[in-house]
Amino acid sequence: MNTDVLARLHEANPFPNDVLAAADDELFARITAEPPSDTRRRAYRRPVVVVALALIAVAVLASTAFAVSQWIGGDVVKPDVTLAEYRAAQRQLAVPPGFVWPKLHIDPSSVTTRGGGGSSAVLNAEIAWDCYWVDAVNRGDAPGQARARRQLNTLVRNNMLVAPIGAPEDWVPPDPPKRPYVVFAYDGGYEWLQETIRLAAADHPERLAQRCRANTPG
Repeated sequence: MNTDVLARLHEANPFPNDVLAAADDELFARITAEPPSDTRRRAYRRPVVVVALALIAVAVLASTAFAVSQWIGGDVVKPDVTLAEYRAAQRQLAVPPGFVWPKLHIDPSSVTTRGGGGSSAVLNAEIAWDCYWVDAVNRGDAPGQARARRQLNTLVRNNMLVAPIGAPEDWVPPDPPKRPYVVFAYDGGYEWLQETIRLAAADHPERLAQRCRANTPG
C-alpha cells in the first residue's frame, strides 16, 4: 500500500488518534477511580478462606489428636476391600431360612476401617435373627424361637466385642479375630442386647420386636 493511499485513509478516519488517546485516558481514569467489583473481592478473599479452613483443621487435629491419629494412621481400606470382607463374612455367618443379604452401599471415595465389611455382615445377621424370632413368636413356632435364641447367643459370644473405656469410635482390637466381628462402644449397648435376648427367652419379646422394626428397611 503506497503513501498516498495511507494519507487518504488517515484523513477519512472519523476518530483521530488524539481523540482515541484522550478517550483511553479518560476510561482508564474512571476504571481506577471505581471501587473493586464483587468478582475481584471474591478473588482476594479466597486465600483467606483457605487459610481459615487450614487453621480449623489444625485445631481439630490438636483437640482430638488420639482419635484422628488412629483414623489417619490406622488400618483403613478402600471400598473394594470392605465389599470383599462383607461377601466373605456371608459364608461364615448363619442366617435364617430365606434370608437375602442386603446390598452394602459404600461411597466410592470413602475409606473404612479394616473389618468394616465383616461388622456390617454381623449386624445384618443379628437383625435377621431378631426378626426371625419375632415371627416365630407370632406363629407359635417354639423350635424356631429356640433356634433364633441359639444363633443370637452365638453371635453375641463369638462375633461381638466391647471397646475399652475412652477408645475412639474406630477402635480395632490389637489382635483382631479371624472371624467377622463388630465392636460395641463401652456404653451399655452390648449389655442391652444381651438383656433383650434374655427377656425374649422369658416370653417378653417386646424389645426384640422394637429392635427388628427399627432396623428393617420400610
